[in-house]
Amino acid sequence: MSAPPSSAALAGRLFALLGPDGVLSAPLGPAGPSLPLALPESEEELRELLRLAASDQLALVPCGLGSKLGWTAQPARADFLVSTRRLAGVVRHEPQDGTLCARAGTTMAELRARAAAGGHWLTPDVAAPERATLGGVISAGQSGLDRLRFGPSRHHVLGARVMLADGTLAKSGGQLVKNVAGFDLHRLYAGSHGALCVVLEVALRLFPAPERELLAAEGAGDTATALARARAALALPARITALWLARLDPPSRGARWALYARLGGKGEVVQAERNAITAVWPSAAWLEGDPARTELDALRDCSFEAGGATWLHGLCRPSRLEAALNALERRLEEAALPARLLIQPGEAVVDAGLSPEAAPGAVAGLVSSWRADLVPLGGRLELRNAPAAVLARVDPWGAVPEALEWMRRLRRALDAEGVLAAGRLAGGL
Repeated sequence: MSAPPSSAALAGRLFALLGPDGVLSAPLGPAGPSLPLALPESEEELRELLRLAASDQLALVPCGLGSKLGWTAQPARADFLVSTRRLAGVVRHEPQDGTLCARAGTTMAELRARAAAGGHWLTPDVAAPERATLGGVISAGQSGLDRLRFGPSRHHVLGARVMLADGTLAKSGGQLVKNVAGFDLHRLYAGSHGALCVVLEVALRLFPAPERELLAAEGAGDTATALARARAALALPARITALWLARLDPPSRGARWALYARLGGKGEVVQAERNAITAVWPSAAWLEGDPARTELDALRDCSFEAGGATWLHGLCRPSRLEAALNALERRLEEAALPARLLIQPGEAVVDAGLSPEAAPGAVAGLVSSWRADLVPLGGRLELRNAPAAVLARVDPWGAVPEALEWMRRLRRALDAEGVLAAGRLAGGL
């Protein structure tokens, strides 16, 4: 690519295409510089932006509301951001079929409300849904705490319309739960962070809304007890919607950990599940109905995916979760770093949120040491929302994917001109 144009020159080109209301300025995540932010109102305007980038040899980063720009590495080069937030709205909603199709800039809060009005549950139940767009969630491969019951979000993408880097419109799948037309490219786009295309529309599968909802809260004095109680709940014949652990710092009433379980479904089934959980969590406190939903939303929005904190996202084999968590607690103590811990035992996910005052060198050392601990446990560690001083010391992704060369070929096939900023994914993709 040639030398980037000056900010003023690029802003002038963007103003000419979109008008003064279509151009803002925004940071490229917590570690990135402030860049021009283009806000197209139509697919044709988006296509013109892609053509501008190709003709002037510019690199752009697609985004929604920008809440997940810190989930990747900094690109090798980025000249401007392109947001789909003004490409919003529900395209089709078929309550009788349990499907919904919306444009990428639609917030998850709006979609959840629309699904609920039709008697359905929308997954993923993400944190801060008013600050998360459908396109951003799918592009980041984000799942909520309800992944325990419903699985990863990509499993419920029935189809998608996207714009490729050369301005070509591409469509895969449809809005039917049983659809066998074409390749499932829409699942390839999930988790690609805008490295393959700009997502325009997504069709989702919906689920019946629960007739009754409950929240159980239990305490545990130490890590081993907390994990044992979580395993006992997960072993029950119950379809738990979400189960997670939060480390209490300082401890509360002798409890070092708080355990939470969300139940939802038909009334009699939920009652049976409550009875089963009470047998293994005899001291659990229960909330039901609106109080339960209010508390659940508040707890969900305390997760790190709501944005803000630098956090470590660790994954391992379910059978090695306790070893992974013990290793993390040991490394935190060695580094003298305070952290807020959230664990999803059913998914073998360990999240650690760090203080913004944490020294960059200490954070980088923690990432390197815990990452080394996770490898023999069949795990990996991703670093998210880290500041530039930390990213200068440690890679946010860690290991290079085994299929890196195939991934590079795919990128070149879909973006021959390098319009979509490279270097944000593992292995420099």
